[in-house]
Amino acid sequence: MDPAQPVPDRIDPETFFTRPDIFPLEFGQGHIQFVPMTRESYGRSLFTDRGRIVPAATHGWQVPTGQVLAEFERRGIPQPRLFFIFHIAHCGSTLLARAVDVPGRTLVIREPFALRQLAVDAVAANVASDPVTRERCLHLATALLGRRYAEDQPVIVKANVPVNFILEPLMALHPESRGILLYADLDDYLLSVLKTPIHRRWVMNVSGQLADAIRATPGLEDTNLTALDAPQTAACLWIAQLNRFHRAIAECDRLKSLNCRDLFGRPAETLREAMKLAGAPVTPSEAQAIAEGDLFRRHAKDPRRKFDRSARARQMARLAEEMAPELEAARSWAASMPAWKRVTAPMKRPLL
Repeated sequence: MDPAQPVPDRIDPETFFTRPDIFPLEFGQGHIQFVPMTRESYGRSLFTDRGRIVPAATHGWQVPTGQVLAEFERRGIPQPRLFFIFHIAHCGSTLLARAVDVPGRTLVIREPFALRQLAVDAVAANVASDPVTRERCLHLATALLGRRYAEDQPVIVKANVPVNFILEPLMALHPESRGILLYADLDDYLLSVLKTPIHRRWVMNVSGQLADAIRATPGLEDTNLTALDAPQTAACLWIAQLNRFHRAIAECDRLKSLNCRDLFGRPAETLREAMKLAGAPVTPSEAQAIAEGDLFRRHAKDPRRKFDRSARARQMARLAEEMAPELEAARSWAASMPAWKRVTAPMKRPLL
């Protein structure tokens, strides 16, 4: 569609099944909340949940979920080809997602909340939602996320942590969907997710939401999450996610792995290979221009703040010194887990 088309006042199936500027923000109680977007507002939205999305207008639309599902299935709308950035959090995923957001080449959707909702429901053993309806909603959500401004401009979806636990079903929806598994080594991960009280609360909150999925990890079945401190909980969450990544990449040859150290240390090469995998190749000079540009000199989540590779290295070195006892304790706990050897094996199919 023409990205210059005005945002409509009203929507109908012809608009919300074909136009990427009608965005499915979230599943509500019996309805789907849509909000208006433009190519520019997607670019401004570092995340696309209710609190952080930057919509194109203040109005939105609520459409009954059953009505949208019925119309979606009546029309037989096929699944789109998507490119996913799966990541374990706090490992450069926002930086990567912004770097591959090239107007006229790609449309990047960062952490769609509707996908997160479905993932959390799918992995919670005590959730009463109907699995058949949830599966229908997953097909609907990915079809809506896959709408393009132009056929030759692939949609890149940066997922979030809960979505790692439905990774395989997502990749199975289209035989040409591809993805990157972005991860950090344990020490780098611990330093990133434990550096402030806010980060530590995030670790405890998301681990609580995913407790059933964590305990379903081979070697973590008997883990009592409530008995763990924040560093141990972070290590446990890391093991569970790396286990899913190792399993997924062994089963799906359309996935590539990426250690965040390569993203930070070899950004131009990373961008070139990521864009090629996504189906929107850039030239070496284009990749170099992005890697040497302002994006890589500022904090990805707070562009007002200067934060380049050397600043990150200094921060990590300082944190490693300050958190040395906690790091050692968490590392020892993780190494005692039966899953340790499996998740610390070299990740297959590296992007670089």
